[in-house]
Amino acid sequence: MAPVRRDTVPRGANPGGRRATIGDVARIAGVSRATASRALNDSPAVTPATKERVRAAVQETGFVMNARGRALAMGRSESIAILITEPLDELFADPTYGVVLRGITEGLAASRTMPMLVQAWTEVEHQRALRQFERRVVDAVISISPYVGGDMLEALATGALPVVLCGQLPGDPYSGVFASVYSDDVAGATLAAERMLRRGRRRIAIVNGPIGNPAAVERLNGYARTLDGAFDESLTVSTGWDASSGYDAMSRLLALAPDIDGVLAASDRIAVGALGALQSAGRSVPDDVSIIGFDDHAVAATTTPPLTTIRQPLHRQGMLAAGMALGMVDGDSPSRVVLDMELVERESV
Repeated sequence: MAPVRRDTVPRGANPGGRRATIGDVARIAGVSRATASRALNDSPAVTPATKERVRAAVQETGFVMNARGRALAMGRSESIAILITEPLDELFADPTYGVVLRGITEGLAASRTMPMLVQAWTEVEHQRALRQFERRVVDAVISISPYVGGDMLEALATGALPVVLCGQLPGDPYSGVFASVYSDDVAGATLAAERMLRRGRRRIAIVNGPIGNPAAVERLNGYARTLDGAFDESLTVSTGWDASSGYDAMSRLLALAPDIDGVLAASDRIAVGALGALQSAGRSVPDDVSIIGFDDHAVAATTTPPLTTIRQPLHRQGMLAAGMALGMVDGDSPSRVVLDMELVERESV
């Protein structure tokens, strides 16, 4: 007697090798494809009896829903845009962005949602990004540079996507429309200025960030308010956030006022440059001049001497932004979170 041949059918495939589809499940369960999809995603709009028929059909066919199918069934892309409205060079040059991005990706790690980096620096990039957002290729947007590209925010404000801002805008114009998470720059600058005054410094220069940048504006407000009588507008300059700008600005200040005995730098990168200029001019830090940075990037601990600075909880900001975005996708209302800063004492004061 000849042996009986038994062909096995892999799970997820019909006889003949064709992989089972949602249509096969719907046909066997006696429902539409849309109802089958809703049942598989446990929609409350589907009765328990129908869900049971669909589950039985899944078992019979061996159907396996892939990630794309699940996303389509739920009306979601399972991706969140991380929007940057500055040149990519700045993204890689400024450690702030890297730490925030790490926080966002770690905040999304436990979910099905993937981060998608979207640049919108030029007008062409703006329009391309908006077209993609209108098509709902992402479920939400996290803007990590909201102080640049205001027309992009205006367009997003009239759209349907949830938006989270990593940063503060003057006057909070999108309160109740966008969620936001940022550090209290005034409070951070206050901590730095108070420390400088406790050190006994009175000829205090401020090397601030770019004119009009919200963080720079708030930090200057905190410095000036706290220094009070020790605040000297002639010793205040605005410059770029980078070390080269800090070096040039500090060199100009020393030429105008060689008796400067304290420097409040609005970023650690500025502080690194200012420190270099002071040392090039033969000034000892901290014996002749004290200097305090801002952000507590890794570089602050590697200078000679290591920089006293203001720690900004950037990683936590990113984590919170991710959680807020996921929550809004699920129906949460926009909220605002303001984070505290802390003084990190090292050896430059």
